[in-house]
Amino acid sequence: MLESLHIRNLAVVAALDVEFGPGLNAVTGETGAGKSLILGALQLLLGGRASPAMIRREAAQCEISAVLRLADSAPATPAVQACLDGAGIAWSGDGDLLLRRVVAPAGSRHYVNGTPVPLQFLRELGGLLVDIHGPHDHQSLLQPACQLALLDGFAGNDARLAGCGKRHAAWRAAADALAAAEGEQLNPAEAEFARFQLAEIEAAAPEPGEDAELAARHAQAAHARRLHEIAAQVRGGLSEADGAICEQLAAHQRLLDEMAGLDAAGAAEFADRLADSFRQLQELSGDLERYTDRLELDEAGLARLEERLGVLQKLKRKYGPGLEQVLATADTLRAKLAGAEQRGERLAALQQARDVAAREHAAACRELTAVRQPAVGRLAAAVTDKLRRLGFAQACFEARLAAAAPGPAGADTVEFLFAPNPGENLLPLRQIASSGEMARVMLAIKTILSHADQVPVLLFDEVDANIGGRVAVTVAAELRAIADRHQVLCITHLPQIAAAATRHYRVSKEIADGRTWATMTALAPAEREEEVTRMLGADAASEAARAHARELITTAGAAPTADTADPADPAAPPRRRRATSAQPQQTPKASTP
Repeated sequence: MLESLHIRNLAVVAALDVEFGPGLNAVTGETGAGKSLILGALQLLLGGRASPAMIRREAAQCEISAVLRLADSAPATPAVQACLDGAGIAWSGDGDLLLRRVVAPAGSRHYVNGTPVPLQFLRELGGLLVDIHGPHDHQSLLQPACQLALLDGFAGNDARLAGCGKRHAAWRAAADALAAAEGEQLNPAEAEFARFQLAEIEAAAPEPGEDAELAARHAQAAHARRLHEIAAQVRGGLSEADGAICEQLAAHQRLLDEMAGLDAAGAAEFADRLADSFRQLQELSGDLERYTDRLELDEAGLARLEERLGVLQKLKRKYGPGLEQVLATADTLRAKLAGAEQRGERLAALQQARDVAAREHAAACRELTAVRQPAVGRLAAAVTDKLRRLGFAQACFEARLAAAAPGPAGADTVEFLFAPNPGENLLPLRQIASSGEMARVMLAIKTILSHADQVPVLLFDEVDANIGGRVAVTVAAELRAIADRHQVLCITHLPQIAAAATRHYRVSKEIADGRTWATMTALAPAEREEEVTRMLGADAASEAARAHARELITTAGAAPTADTADPADPAAPPRRRRATSAQPQQTPKASTP
C-alpha cells in the first residue's frame, strides 16, 4: 500500500508530508482548493510528463517521493519483484519501496530505492503499483491486453495461462531453430566452392607448427656455405694454419713447464692455467669441425624448403593469418559439407519438433478459449448489474471475445463495450467521452474483479460525477468493498463517500505573506463531522446538519479515526498526523495569484 507521500515545491505546495493507511482514504475540499495536487503528484511520480512550470515560484526544483509497502502475500509482489530483479534493484532493509522524482528546469531524475532509473522503468513499475482512474490519466482497464488478463482472472485461468505461455515459448524456440537451420543451407555454388577450399588445404596437408620449423631450417640452409666458410676459417686459425693459436700456445706451454720446474711454488699456477686454455681451444676446434660436417650444402634441398614455405604462406594468406587458423578453417568446411549432406534429415527432425510444439500450443489456446467463452457472458452480466446499482438504470455492458494471433496468452482478444443509455450503440470502453461515466464503469469492473486485479493501490477521481442520493450511497459501499482487497484513494465531492472512508483528509488553501500555501490535513472525528457538514451544503453552526453528518458517518460504518484507534492493534490507523505545507507564521496578507 501507499504508506506516505512527500511533496516539495510542486505548484502551490511548498512542503507536504501525508501518511495514508489501508482501506478507503477520502480526500475532500472546496472546489479549487487543490485536491488534484495528490493526483498530479502521483502521476508525476509514476512517470507522467514533467514541466518546469510545475516548480514552485522561486524554487530551484520540485521533488515528489512516496513509500510503498507490499506484504509478501500481496498479489502484486511477484510482478514487482520480477521488475526490480530485471533492473538489479533490491528491496530496502525494512521491505519498503521508495520512489522518488526530482524535476528541475534542465530535466528530471528518477530513483527507486536510491538507484537511478530511466523514466520508462519508473512508468513500468508505477503501472504495477498504482492504478489511477480519472480524466486524462493512464487507465489500465482500457487496454485490450489488460482486459484479457482481467477476464482470465475472473475465469480462474492462472494455471492455464502459465501452461500456454510455456508451450508458446517451446513453439517459438522450435520455430527459431528450424529457421536458423534453413538459413544455413549451402547452394550448389557455395558447396562446390567449399569443397574446392577444403581440397586445397588437404592437398597441402599442413601440420601444426610446421611453418615455424621450416622457417628455422630454411634460415640455416640458406646460409650454409657462409657458415661453413666462417667455421673453417676459425678452426684453421685455432689449430691448422701455420702459426696457429694452439701451436703457439704449445710453445708457451713448454716454457711455463720449464718455469714451473725451476720455481714450482711460484710458477706452477701459470702452467696450469695455460694448460686449461689450451684444452678449451682444442675442444672448440673439434666442435667447429663437427659443426661444418653437419652443414648440408644442398641447393636442391634449399629449393624444396622454399617451395614448401611458399605453399604454406599461400594458405595463410587465404585462410589465415596463421597456420592454426588454416587448420580451423578446414574443420569448419568439413562440418559445413557434412551438415549439407545430412541437412535433409536434420530439417525433417526440426520440422517435426516445431509441428509438435505448435499442436501443443494450439491445444492450450483452445482450452483457454473454451473457458473464456462462457466467462465473458457471466462477467458482462455481473458488471451490468453493478452499473445499474451505480445509477445506470438501463445501461448495457458487454465483453466480446474474438480470435487473435496465437501468443503466450492464447489466441483470443477481448473488448469491453458500454452503452450508458437505451438506444445508444455499444462502444469500446476507451471511446466513452464522459469521465464521470468512465469512472463509474471502472468502479463496477474493479468491484467485480477486485480479486483478480493485482494493482495494490487504486486512485479514483470524479467517481462521483453527476450522481447523488441513493446512488451515492451505493457508490460509497462499492468503494468500501474494493477497499477490502486494495488500498483506495478517492477524491470526492460527495458526503456519502467521505462518510464511508476509513480515513478522511481535507485539502485547503491558505494565504500567508502574500503567497498561496496548500495544506492537507488528516481529520479527527470532530473535524470529519465538520467537513461532512460542509459537504452537505449546510451551515457549520447547524446542529441538525451536524447530526445528519454524524449519522452518515455512523451508518456508513466508517473505521475508527486515528485518534480513537487502538495503537496496539496492528490493523489500526496510525496516530493522527497533521500534514501541512511549511509556511511563515505571519499575519496573512492579501491573496496573490
